[in-house]
Amino acid sequence: MKDLERYIKEQSHLLDSDSPREGHEKRFLQKLNKRPVRKVNFRHALQIAASVAVIITSGLVIIKLNKSGDKTAQGEIPAAVMEADMYYTSQVNAKYEEIRDFSFESSEEKAVLLDELKDLDAFQLQLMSDLEANPNDGRVISALIRHYQIKLEIMDQIIIQLNQIKSETSENHENENV
Repeated sequence: MKDLERYIKEQSHLLDSDSPREGHEKRFLQKLNKRPVRKVNFRHALQIAASVAVIITSGLVIIKLNKSGDKTAQGEIPAAVMEADMYYTSQVNAKYEEIRDFSFESSEEKAVLLDELKDLDAFQLQLMSDLEANPNDGRVISALIRHYQIKLEIMDQIIIQLNQIKSETSENHENENV
């Protein structure tokens, strides 16, 4: 440690100067004036052009195959899936009508509830577009059916709670009248 301190004290005159060492500016100007000459290698340029051509061609092929694949897939949704979709859609519509028939204290509450239920339809539309793109994908079919089942369960719970509220309010009115 003492050797390091002694060395720093001996060399302090070099460290304390504000100006660079002699000849620094001359060396800097020599390096600044030397501009590297870039040579265009014909082989390198040809490799780059070939790479760009391959990338563009493969991109066009992928786009063309994707578009033609979408056209053929749209009409091939299995009949069983379409039948299940129609069944669940009719069940959901019946539940919507049942909920709409309930009398709410304010129409605003009813509108909010129906809007929340409509938000679930956005997910169903996404699943249907996925099904059109991949009609034989079991995961999409399972997700669509599960979505319908969950939506029906939610609507059943809403109807049960609305019936409970209706019965409680009617009991309260009967007790007040007696």
